[in-house]
Amino acid sequence: MSQKRAILLIFSLMFLWQTPAAWSDDTDREEQVFAVQNRIFHRDHEIDLSLGYIADDDFNHVYPISVGYLYHFNEHFSWEVGRFSYLFNEAKKLRRDLQDDFGVQPERFPEQQYMFHTHLVFKPLYGKSAVLNRKVVNHEVYVFAGAGLVHYEWEYSTGEKEGEDAYSISLGVGMKYFLNQRYCLNFELRDLVNIRENETAKQPLFCRRSGVSLQYGPPQSRGRSHGPKNENHSGCRIK
Repeated sequence: MSQKRAILLIFSLMFLWQTPAAWSDDTDREEQVFAVQNRIFHRDHEIDLSLGYIADDDFNHVYPISVGYLYHFNEHFSWEVGRFSYLFNEAKKLRRDLQDDFGVQPERFPEQQYMFHTHLVFKPLYGKSAVLNRKVVNHEVYVFAGAGLVHYEWEYSTGEKEGEDAYSISLGVGMKYFLNQRYCLNFELRDLVNIRENETAKQPLFCRRSGVSLQYGPPQSRGRSHGPKNENHSGCRIK
């Protein structure tokens, strides 16, 4: 009996699913609705100022302060032409113990002083979120990859300093929250692989970064339209 009821329920659902199309007066007319809205907060140029923290250095807490410039080709691709970072170093307890208790020479602890990178940026995701049903925040997710240089310095017990420039590879993912037409907040997670000459192991350095960006220039064109031509004010195109 229960099997017959299940079969009857399935056929009923199939009938109800197909019925609206059968009841349509004009079977040749097809309605299409696209709930995809164009990106509304994009401009050609962007200047970024940010603070970060590199936790994976064995002997130092590293705090980079960065400034960068991006050029947006379109809604999906950008080029971070340059990002310059100056790094503040604070000795960890392990380093202090090695120096104070075991007499390890300071030249064993090279410090990152500054770095420069350039990145290609891909922005595959864009959307909006309602904050307590009071405010709508637009945001996007992006990934990036690039390369650059990092400068190391270390100090000998005599007070003399020496430096080294190393190649660096940078990979990461970020999220951007648009505050208005000009300003946005950025949050990033990135891996840095610094290739030093005297190191055989290239340990990635994990960096957390957050900052604020200023966008300027004319608003980007919306590009070619996808779907039907009629469009309502909410961004949904209806035919």
